[in-house]
Amino acid sequence: MDINRNKWKKILQSYLDIAMSKLSKLLNLFRRGKKISCITAYDASMSKYLECLGIDIILVGDSLGQVIKGEKTTHGVTLDEMTYHTRCVKSGLKNSILMVDLPKNSYNTKSKAYKNSQKFISTKLADLIKIEIDTDNIDIAKYLIEKNIPLCAHIGLLPQTIKSRSGFRKYGKSKNEAKQLYDLAITLDNLGAKVILIECLENSLAKKISQNCSAPVIGIGSGSGIDGQVAVIYDLLGISFNKIDAFYINDRTLLDKQITKFRKKLK
Repeated sequence: MDINRNKWKKILQSYLDIAMSKLSKLLNLFRRGKKISCITAYDASMSKYLECLGIDIILVGDSLGQVIKGEKTTHGVTLDEMTYHTRCVKSGLKNSILMVDLPKNSYNTKSKAYKNSQKFISTKLADLIKIEIDTDNIDIAKYLIEKNIPLCAHIGLLPQTIKSRSGFRKYGKSKNEAKQLYDLAITLDNLGAKVILIECLENSLAKKISQNCSAPVIGIGSGSGIDGQVAVIYDLLGISFNKIDAFYINDRTLLDKQITKFRKKLK
């Protein structure tokens, strides 16, 4: 039994070493002032294409609930669905960092968070685990980091907890909220989060967090004064039909032309 346990530990450590090696390269780029790029993918063809274009981080996001399943929120995404799409994306990658969302209700206890993180890390499916964090569950983040799970801490707008459209707003406008978010980011940085992802923060607050964190700070809708940007591939392609205001210019001219060209050939 002890032999099997020791063998398992060695295998897990080797997988962690691979992930840490990739993250170390990313950190070196960050320290040299290179902006970090992160785009979502949900299949092998897209992940391979994005890697060929030099994208640093490929995110298998629970946004698949909206853009793949056609649901209104991310709330209905399951761990099995995230595992399936992560396997698809992984098969298209060689060098890019693969980050995966743990879906809603899959990390609401320490034991569940660790067990489900291990499903991705111990099988080499992912290099980074992303969870949404506020002051109520920072203990989960601390526990995962202590257990050597490479963690991306997502703060600000948290899609998994939003219950109405009023939750889709800029965060950190008030002094109290800005202080709370800043303190949270600094705490997560001090705990050892590998990456901090901020969503829909006031630009000045986002920049301040970026300037005072040792970990790379990447963002969605939080201005350009941070260390990198995150985008949903369907938003970039201009075929995202959700009603949330996009942070990117939707220009699908080329895609429209290609599909129109295809249809004309049929006539």
